[in-house]
Amino acid sequence: MIGLGAWGAFRVWRGGLAEDRWFLRACVAMGPAGFVSVVAGWTVAEVGRQPFVIYGVLRTADAVFADHQGRGLGVAAGVHGRLRPDLRLRRLYILRLMNAGPVAGAEAEPPAAPRPPGYALAAAPREPEDRS
Repeated sequence: MIGLGAWGAFRVWRGGLAEDRWFLRACVAMGPAGFVSVVAGWTVAEVGRQPFVIYGVLRTADAVFADHQGRGLGVAAGVHGRLRPDLRLRRLYILRLMNAGPVAGAEAEPPAAPRPPGYALAAAPREPEDRS
């Protein structure tokens, strides 16, 4: 994933990111990498705990860490319970803004000399030349 990000940054720097067919194919192939990395991390954590259980040093029931799991579940439930009302309010606010429509006079004048397409600030007004 890091290599693909570096490749993409290089293509942006050199130009022609959207025309690089191999980069775009690599992006599609990288799609399930996040899921694979999460499953691999879970597997490493579980396998790292199991040698003690296998050799008879620790019972499987003692290897569960139920107390820590309960606390973690409680924290996650609390965070999600706290964020959910905020998300509803944000959605309601955005829907009200969409219903209100554009603000009168909000149309920006086009810049005096247009910038090239694809430029990050192409639609932004230019600063005045005279700074007194």
